[in-house]
Amino acid sequence: MRIKEIIGKEVLTEDGVSVGSVEDLEVENWTVSKLVLRLNRDAAKNLGSRFSLRPKGSVSPSFVKGVGDYITLNVSFNQIKESIKLE
Repeated sequence: MRIKEIIGKEVLTEDGVSVGSVEDLEVENWTVSKLVLRLNRDAAKNLGSRFSLRPKGSVSPSFVKGVGDYITLNVSFNQIKESIKLE
């Protein structure tokens, strides 16, 4: 899969709740080190963000369960504090 196919994909938790979309990928030594996300309002609020206009977060590829039409994380919405870090 190409990078341009991943950018813009919606990111869902394992229980089907949207947390935002992929804005960028960080690559180190030809390996994706993290996905940079544009968080939606509910996810940003759950993570403790102060309603910034365009909240961002990052997630390690180790929390990615699958990539298809959506990117699915292997955590539920209530557990996203463990996997997504605010930027």
